[in-house]
Amino acid sequence: MAIFLSAKRIERAIGQLGESRAKRTPLFDFMIVKRTMAIKGAASVAIAESAPAFIQALEEIGAAGLGRDDHYYFNPFALREADKTGYRPRRYRSNGTNSTISGTPWRDIIVLSSDSPRQASLASGYDTHLAALALTANKAKPLPNLTEAAVWYWRGQDLDSVLTGISDAAGRLKRLTDEFVARIGFTAAEIAAVFDTSIDDGATDDGGPFVSSAPAPQDYLPVKSLPIGVTKAENPAEVSFALVTALAAKNFVILTGPSGTGKSRAALKLAEGLQRLHADEVQGSIFELVAVGPDWTSPKRLLGFRTPFGKERKLPDGTTTHESYEITDAIRLILRASHSDAADIPHFLIFDEMNLSHVERYFAPFLSLMEAATILDAESGLSLIGGDDLKLIAAVLEADSPGSREAEAATAMLNDGRDFILPPNLFFVGTVNVDETTYMFSPKVLDRAHVIELNAERPSAYLGAATRTEPGGIIAIAQADVALKRGIDARESQKYAVANPATILDSLADTGLTAPEIDTIRAAVVTALDGTYDLVSPLGFAFGYRIAKEAFIYVTEWMLSKHAAGADKAALLVTWHDALDYAMLQKVLPKIHGNRRALGDSLRALSAFYAGNDSGSTPSAGYTLGLGTKVEIPAARKLTLAEATAQLPQSRQKLDTMHDRLQATGYVSFVS
Repeated sequence: MAIFLSAKRIERAIGQLGESRAKRTPLFDFMIVKRTMAIKGAASVAIAESAPAFIQALEEIGAAGLGRDDHYYFNPFALREADKTGYRPRRYRSNGTNSTISGTPWRDIIVLSSDSPRQASLASGYDTHLAALALTANKAKPLPNLTEAAVWYWRGQDLDSVLTGISDAAGRLKRLTDEFVARIGFTAAEIAAVFDTSIDDGATDDGGPFVSSAPAPQDYLPVKSLPIGVTKAENPAEVSFALVTALAAKNFVILTGPSGTGKSRAALKLAEGLQRLHADEVQGSIFELVAVGPDWTSPKRLLGFRTPFGKERKLPDGTTTHESYEITDAIRLILRASHSDAADIPHFLIFDEMNLSHVERYFAPFLSLMEAATILDAESGLSLIGGDDLKLIAAVLEADSPGSREAEAATAMLNDGRDFILPPNLFFVGTVNVDETTYMFSPKVLDRAHVIELNAERPSAYLGAATRTEPGGIIAIAQADVALKRGIDARESQKYAVANPATILDSLADTGLTAPEIDTIRAAVVTALDGTYDLVSPLGFAFGYRIAKEAFIYVTEWMLSKHAAGADKAALLVTWHDALDYAMLQKVLPKIHGNRRALGDSLRALSAFYAGNDSGSTPSAGYTLGLGTKVEIPAARKLTLAEATAQLPQSRQKLDTMHDRLQATGYVSFVS
């Protein structure tokens, strides 16, 4: 006689797991890795779409059974996820578990080989780190229950052969739990670290816990819906693709454009969306909105300062002191981002009207450390705050807020001998208005940022629209999280610290592109960079290694993000030049500025080059400099993008607009 778990019993299990201390993703993915190892009977396994054992494990543990690509898998630990209610799309098999276990928090749990596909094995002593990886710090919530995880695993399966000879509910649930443990390969240490082992054998109002017919998945799975109060007009689950991709490529982005175009909104929507996504994993805010003032003439507005007039504090020797440190919100955020429990969670410093003061006056230490962080570690001796100041900060935090993330992070830095550096999970976004009250950016600042321009729209474009658009299109908040974590991991591992930046594109093999296809893209990017350099360097806007490398990084991250969002190989080959367009627009063109005498027809020539023209074409990809020096792109070096119907349209439109403004006013800059 057939035996199944009832819909209400499975629903109860989902509720317990979703309301437990389990973080949304780690325990789910750990179970998949363990089950893959058990299926293969091996200690090292491939976690890839091409590995049958992995696909079997993922189907057993995650298949929703609804027949929908966007609801293909279900993670019960993520039940309270604001935008997805635990559901994962079919492409989770290619960009889910494989991406997750590559992140920084997993380094004490999983060792990945350099093979293709990579082989995953358990790190030595991993079980002592499992609780930190899988559980939140909120002890008011219950531990995930082992039997409830077993109930989820056995959903929809005929259990007659497993439960032979057992008739009572408690005995049956115990048998299912034991068999589940055996199939996953859980050890006693793993179970003790993360699970509650009590058994709830209570009846359910649909005749359960056991019934004679299989329940339909829709009878126990939750309905996916937007949070209460959310309308289509402003979906918090969708954020700016342009902003996310730029941040994944470089952790400093400047948003420019007329007042009221949504610059601050775009940054805050991303930060707030990730705050909701990681609500159970963080303490305090993961972002700070910093209102820059015109009187900011030194870094102390961000870094804080010592003061002899603080609150009375008792010292270890029993004496008291008023010596204190004015700890800014920016420093508190950096400390929260530096905490080991937040290592892979994006944090944001958002600067509102960043150029109300000279940026270098208050932001110089950040600019220097931002660049140094790509080549130095936390014991380099280069620190945002000196060792004595850090000791004082730690002491003040321990006195004022003992046990807080900020206090724990500061103390850990001291104990470990680490410098106060910018953690790789910290992102900077600055909004910029250009008028008579603001200051222009120097080349040093522009070199270290992606510059995204948000243009004003005609009122009818948004007054009559059913939905609000996002800069550069939309990306789901969960996919944005994946993209930013990829950027965090790249900075943490110094993935892009390569001698030849053109080789960065080789990682596109993960999207299914062949070596010849990647070589074609590489050659086109080099041609675009060379031609741009040849046309702007005579004007004094030559760019160096950093700009070239970051163009390759951007193209790579753009394509990886599109692939993660569902674009297949064919779609990538047709649209990849859009990434090149935005790389030129955001990294190279912001450097250009000058008067009509200095720039002449250079902007029009660069636009013609981007259109695929050479110096003999009309319009010409060439111009005359000074008293007769010819600056030209010969036919052999023109830019030809075979897949593009219109080459680099965004960059060309910006150049044409700049040229027109130059002719009208006699001077132009990218952000004017």
